[in-house]
Amino acid sequence: MKMCRKVILIRIVSALLPLVFLPPARAQQAKSSQDLLKSIGLSKPPLSKAPEFTLRDANGGFSNLAQYRGGLVLLNFWATWCGPCREEMPSMEQLSRKFGGQGLAVVALNQRESAALVNRFMKNHALNFSTPLDTDGRVAASYGVYGIPVTYLIDESGHAIGRKSGPHDWASAAVVDAFRKLIGAGGRSVPAGTMALEPKTPLPRSLRAKAEGALVRGQQDAQSGALAKLAPGEEIVPLGKVSGAGEFWYMVKTQGGVLGWVRGSELESPGETE
Repeated sequence: MKMCRKVILIRIVSALLPLVFLPPARAQQAKSSQDLLKSIGLSKPPLSKAPEFTLRDANGGFSNLAQYRGGLVLLNFWATWCGPCREEMPSMEQLSRKFGGQGLAVVALNQRESAALVNRFMKNHALNFSTPLDTDGRVAASYGVYGIPVTYLIDESGHAIGRKSGPHDWASAAVVDAFRKLIGAGGRSVPAGTMALEPKTPLPRSLRAKAEGALVRGQQDAQSGALAKLAPGEEIVPLGKVSGAGEFWYMVKTQGGVLGWVRGSELESPGETE
C-alpha cells in the first residue's frame, strides 16, 4: 500500500513539474523571434556575440557597432562589383527608410573598395544607409564571411540572432511585417543616452594616458573587453569624441595602430600637469 502511494505521488509530481518550471518569458520570446526570422528565410547564426568593430566610413567619419546598441542592426557585407549585392540594396534602402529611427539601423560593410567608389555608387543608386569600409576584410573574417552578400541581424544587446547568405528582398510584405513585430515585441527604440560621434568638436592633436595608465576598449563601455593597455604617459591620437550618460569617450589610435575607445577621465593633454 505504501509503495502504491509512493508511485502515485511520483506520478503527480511528474505531472506538475512542467507547470512549475515553465520557460521564462525571455526564452519564450527568443524562440518566438527565431521562428519569425526562420519564416522570412533567416537562419540561426554560427556565432552568438557579434564581433565589435570600429571602421572609417565612406564619408570620412567613423562607425562602430556599439553606437547602435539599444536597437536592431541589419549588418550587410557587400561590394559594388557584386551583382547579387546590387540586386538587394534597393530593398535594404526601403527597409531603412521604413524603420530608421524606430529601432532598426541598416549598416552595409563594404569589402575592400575605396571611399570614392562607394560614395559614387551610393549616390548613383540613391542609397542613404551607413557604409563602413572593411578595407582589409578583417571584420568579414571575424563574422565568418567568405562570400557575399551575407547579412546578419543583431539585437539590442549585440547578439547575432539571424543570418542570410545570398540576396534577399528586404522590402517584401512578410519581411516588413516580421520587423514590425520584432521591433514592437522588444519595445526597441534608440535610447536617449546613445552616444554619437561629435565630428565638429575640436580635438587635441594628441592625448596621453594619466599616471594610472588607461585601457583601450572595443566600445564605449567600461565593462567591455580591452584591446590594448596604455602605459602611464603613453601618447595616442584622438580621432573622435562621443558624449552621453554623463561622461565622454575618445575614439583613438594607439602608436601600435590599435583603434578603439578610451574613457575621457583616463586621458589628459600633454601640456596638463598633475
